[in-house]
Amino acid sequence: MIYAVISYILYPLIWLLSRAFSTPGGPVLVIQTAKIGDMICSTPVFREIKRAFPDRRLSVMAAPSSAGLLRCNPRVDEIIEFDRKRYGGISGKLAFASKIRKKGFGAAVILLPNSENIVIPLWALIPVRVCVYPDFAGATMKALMSLNTSVERHSAERTSIETYIGALRHLGITGCSTDKEVYSCPGASEKARAFLRDGRYVGMVLGTANPLKDWGSGRMKELAGLILSRTPYSVVFLGGPQDRAAASGIIDGLGEKARVLNSCGSFSLLEMPEVIKRLSLVVGVDTGLIYMADALGVALIVIAGPCVMDQRPTGARSVIVRNTASKCPPCVSIFKTPYECRMEHRECVTGITAEEVMHRVSEMLRTGQAL
Repeated sequence: MIYAVISYILYPLIWLLSRAFSTPGGPVLVIQTAKIGDMICSTPVFREIKRAFPDRRLSVMAAPSSAGLLRCNPRVDEIIEFDRKRYGGISGKLAFASKIRKKGFGAAVILLPNSENIVIPLWALIPVRVCVYPDFAGATMKALMSLNTSVERHSAERTSIETYIGALRHLGITGCSTDKEVYSCPGASEKARAFLRDGRYVGMVLGTANPLKDWGSGRMKELAGLILSRTPYSVVFLGGPQDRAAASGIIDGLGEKARVLNSCGSFSLLEMPEVIKRLSLVVGVDTGLIYMADALGVALIVIAGPCVMDQRPTGARSVIVRNTASKCPPCVSIFKTPYECRMEHRECVTGITAEEVMHRVSEMLRTGQAL
């Protein structure tokens, strides 16, 4: 609330200064400080801005955890990392806004609406500020929204990408594609080819930043065993360094270890696309690498659990699995993300069995949806 109060008090002065020192036609700043999946779903915005304004510099303000995704993206001219720990408090936000102001941005597109992402471009005197308006907004958020020059309202009927792209109309950008993009770094292809060797693989994504979505290593182990025993496909576990021990534990309990690989922590975000594009099918809960697979056109199965899926894979070869017997309505959406089950049972995700998911795996392999 303190950011809103300060901004309201200073707004007349900020408005005058932004007009006096604005740069018409200056660079564009996109603010997306969320996680990997959200960043991948934001890539259509970068492409469409550069399509409409090829001569304007495009910068992206990102969290350190997802900034690496953009380092080989040809649409992005500059990555500005925003570390909340480093720029904490009012003084930190003012310091960061001062850093942003020196770059002379003419417009900002705020894809993740929170207090700091709204006030920083305001305090940086960026004259045009377009912000996504979340479908869940408290009093403080509503007050902050009035400080933007334009807003694009999100609703459950739209995907997050549709809302992101909709925000661009306030900059006069229309006729946009919602196709996602991911890029890999030089040398990644050779590394991935050497790792996977010959053969056909099903990728299994272990990690999720939200424990509410977690399907559990026991179910992952059971599903991996079913894939190995019922199909000729091998299995590769996908994830970050934090998932490597869990993947090793699962592999130790499987009978056919020779047909299982552990890639967790062995590939960076800029190398992982080359691994995923070589897979026949990817299985996992709603998390970043699922959206990477979707952007690459790889067949995938998403264990939705508590997710509303207003941010969801949109590829023709994607399947969403739900626990239809659960009496709980989905409670996790793009702008409302609880981390604990209010019912204390998580049956929406734990009620989905390995056999149910294996049925979808077999169906996709049989029909040719998975190559």
